[in-house]
Amino acid sequence: MVTIPAGPFLMGTSRQQIDWLVSRTGWAREWRDKAYFDREQPQHLVTLPDYHIGRYPVTVGEFRAFVEDGGYLERSYWTVAGWEWREASGRAQPDLWDTELWAGDDRLPVVGVSWFEAQAYCRWLSELTSLSIRLPSEAEWEKAARGADGRLYPWGDGFEAVRCNTRAGGKRRTMPVGSHAPAGESPYGCAEMAGNASEWKASEYRPYPYDGKDGRENPEGLAPRVIRGGSWFKPAARARTACRGMNDPFFADHDVGFRLAQG
Repeated sequence: MVTIPAGPFLMGTSRQQIDWLVSRTGWAREWRDKAYFDREQPQHLVTLPDYHIGRYPVTVGEFRAFVEDGGYLERSYWTVAGWEWREASGRAQPDLWDTELWAGDDRLPVVGVSWFEAQAYCRWLSELTSLSIRLPSEAEWEKAARGADGRLYPWGDGFEAVRCNTRAGGKRRTMPVGSHAPAGESPYGCAEMAGNASEWKASEYRPYPYDGKDGRENPEGLAPRVIRGGSWFKPAARARTACRGMNDPFFADHDVGFRLAQG
């Protein structure tokens, strides 16, 4: 993990940034006209204490340890809704777990995991290590991805396909974590925060401004959870540090994984 220092940062996308994007990219005009940017507004200042966040997403090899240790069978690792879903579905491993393309290399980011499974992994690892391991909040992830200066991508304001694994790169699959380090790293040294695998956040999806004390960080329930970071499957617009996605906590797909936080 890397340490993110305490202090404020700019969260969300400003009107000036939208205007700048519209003047330079083809997709931004459509996003503005269809009000997609509204999910990222207003841009606002958020102050966080110091915390730790994974330099890379959780890998196939790391998640395999949870599967092989019986993590799917231990009730204490799961939220109430998560255990009910696991029981009803008979879930015993992620989607695509037996597919070479997505899980054949232990260095790949794990995908095909729901929010419920990501949460259970964190509780299992906390017990195993005696550390307080969890999913990062939406705000923690964004600060780690963009730094304190409000940049649009981890490396700066301009999109560069060679720095990340998105649709523009044409790989059409996940790549081993660190494949675009250090060129694609954030100011704090976090890798894979633009592209490769999208990442679940602890936070419920709610309108801005962000308030970590308004209940959105409650791990229980069935509310949609935030997904960040774009992926190999997504265009450059989705790889921006402020871009917000979301889905139901039982959703899983071939481009969605997670990373860890502590503190």
